Amino acid sequence: MEMSNYFTDKFSESELKNHFDSLDENKLKYELENFINQYLDLSEEEQLKYTEIVLYVCRYFIGKIDKTIQKKILETINKILSTKTQIYSWVEISYYLDTLYLYLFETERYEDYSKLFENDSYFFKIFDLILKENLKDVKYRISDLFSVFVRLFRQNSLPEERRIYFKRELESFISFIFQDIDFERIAYWYFELDEMLYIFKNEHLEKINNYYFNNPQSNYVEEYLDFVLRHFDDVIKNSIDVVRKIAEENDSDIIRNQAIKLIEKYDNDYLNEKSDSESISSLDADQLLEQADKIIYYIRSKMTVDANELKEIGSFGHYTKIDTLTNYLIKADWKNENNSEIQPPFLRLTNLKQLNDPMEGRVIYDYLGIDSTFFQQYQTSNVFISSLTTVSDSLPMWKEYADSSQGAFLEYNLSYLEDIVAHKSIEFVKVHYLDLMSENKDETDVGKSLDKLKQIFEKLKELKAEKELISFAEKLKKISYLFKVKDYEYEMEYRILINLDDTAIQNIIKRDANDSSNEKYFKKEEIGLEIFDKVNYNDFRKYIVLSSKDNGRYDLFVYINLAPLKYSKVILGPKVTDADYIAPYLKLANPDIEIESSKIPYRSV
Repeated sequence: MEMSNYFTDKFSESELKNHFDSLDENKLKYELENFINQYLDLSEEEQLKYTEIVLYVCRYFIGKIDKTIQKKILETINKILSTKTQIYSWVEISYYLDTLYLYLFETERYEDYSKLFENDSYFFKIFDLILKENLKDVKYRISDLFSVFVRLFRQNSLPEERRIYFKRELESFISFIFQDIDFERIAYWYFELDEMLYIFKNEHLEKINNYYFNNPQSNYVEEYLDFVLRHFDDVIKNSIDVVRKIAEENDSDIIRNQAIKLIEKYDNDYLNEKSDSESISSLDADQLLEQADKIIYYIRSKMTVDANELKEIGSFGHYTKIDTLTNYLIKADWKNENNSEIQPPFLRLTNLKQLNDPMEGRVIYDYLGIDSTFFQQYQTSNVFISSLTTVSDSLPMWKEYADSSQGAFLEYNLSYLEDIVAHKSIEFVKVHYLDLMSENKDETDVGKSLDKLKQIFEKLKELKAEKELISFAEKLKKISYLFKVKDYEYEMEYRILINLDDTAIQNIIKRDANDSSNEKYFKKEEIGLEIFDKVNYNDFRKYIVLSSKDNGRYDLFVYINLAPLKYSKVILGPKVTDADYIAPYLKLANPDIEIESSKIPYRSV
């Protein structure tokens, strides 16, 4: 395929894309520049003829084009199309909006995009065209238009007067389309815009609620629940039935937990009267399982901590060995000849099955009186966790987790922790401690709920419902990792966790792997995990890092790569006697970090 002249009508869009895809990095940049310069040298009449094919190429390769040329080509096309008098093409409009959306990722200065959003720009011509068309015929373009508004309002350089103008135009546009457009088409962008601009109006609510009541498993349920929380006082009364339906029917633990928290915030009545002892005794096996499911989700919601609650609890950290601290957790970004881009350390989560506690995951079964006969084979887990504590200078903890008091305690930077916990796929839970020996009742909400589960288990045994008993034991896996024996209560443990089996996470991974059309909506980083590049999986396994040990054993980890690990303080253990060989390095690696020594006297250890 000879490419001395790209504008000869010989080459289709797909042929051009395949040609550029076949080039290496340096050749690609050179040829893209050549392609655009050839276009810019055409007469205005010829430029108009080839605009669609140029936009098609830019749509796929905008990030590979020099930013100066990006600006020039878009301003040229904007000028041509904004004055175009012949019939318009919706395909061309789609390509233009996609390219404009992607360009706004590439630039930050207002002067680099201002001409593209002037009142007489092609963007606002598209805006006017949509207003004049049958909405059913242009519903896909409405979504594209909204996507550009989202990127535009995320530009910090956008002047306030222009922001106000664009918001006014957008609100007028939404009022026009809202009665006739299928909400599914605009849901993602509507919620994104509302979070930034507060575009919600009361007259929108019926359409939004109707859609999610009829589609509780639909995309963007999480965004819908966030929307309800944002406007809680104004919308919850009319939205509570929708939220209840999501809590009952959505497959995702994460989403159901969100919904339950909203229900509890509204009327503290998620479980309602069916959970009392008298009601439990009257239920059949299927109803008992259904009620157990509700109780299990209620327990999860009670033990989950939101990011905005962290400050109220205090500071969080973990104990470790000194060599782990200096070699893996706090590392200066040293440069050398062999590796000029050293990857910073990220938070590592360990597979649930590989934790140190031999009772891990078993405590709740023992508490409820469920023996191992309910599990016929080895139980795997795709739950990964990292443990934290609020106890920063504890003798038992130094001995157990910090190399017999020769290690260190690291306190997380609170802002870092809040950002991690706020991520939709990551949960933060407080461990609940169970007394397996005492006859005393646990009077907490969690304890009372466990008593109800115990009653359900006993009732299922009484009914000799073998299949349902096995199902009941399986359901407990959703909360088994939230409990430890009371002997460990001094640890005050919290856990950061991600469950790769959760349907909300699985849906993101499947969209990512199977549908390239979602590229501008969904990124791999949406689940916040590092991709292990030595495997070819398209499912959740690509996020699991295998770390080889001796004798054919492997550790399983996932890494939260949303942001590099950040600590605010290091406390050196009671038996650390050579602080002068540790602290200076820590200060070089992170000048802002506080360094202290344990207050526990050495002789006490």
